[in-house]
Amino acid sequence: MVKSLFKAAVASLLFAFVLLGGYSCSDDYPDDYVSESQVRRMIEEALRKNNQDFPFTLWEVVNITVNRNDWRWDENAAEWYAMADLPELKEDAYEVGAMLGYVFIKYENGPEVQKLLPYVHTYYAEDNVTGEVVYFTETVSAEYQLEGKSRVKFFIKDSQLARDPNAPQTYTFRIVLIW
Repeated sequence: MVKSLFKAAVASLLFAFVLLGGYSCSDDYPDDYVSESQVRRMIEEALRKNNQDFPFTLWEVVNITVNRNDWRWDENAAEWYAMADLPELKEDAYEVGAMLGYVFIKYENGPEVQKLLPYVHTYYAEDNVTGEVVYFTETVSAEYQLEGKSRVKFFIKDSQLARDPNAPQTYTFRIVLIW
């Protein structure tokens, strides 16, 4: 029994000697060890460099008012349209960005709201001839042109393709160009 206790004591001492000897030969920050503060600094420097080389998303907001008298009737397409110059529209936004259109709508006795284009709304009215209620849907939309002169074309289209003289109103549109 003394022999086995002696072996255990020698093994324990040998293990303790190796452990203490190995720890005493090292320092707290060897060359292959990076502290948490060093990691944070490296990440911040990498982000700073990346942000200098990486173009951020840019945008421009353009408000355009189309007056009631600016709308023209297109007999072939059976729709009202109005054109407006949009010099802010550049190739970056047109080719790899986005153009978002909105229209401001003022409800009777209510607030003004901003609606994403195309704006679709259903109306009803009494037919003057038959007296029956007629339902129709009106769509307000836009398209964008880059070639030549940058422009935006706004449309008002009746679902029955009727030339409603009350459809052209003064509208304020908001175009958001993103690139």
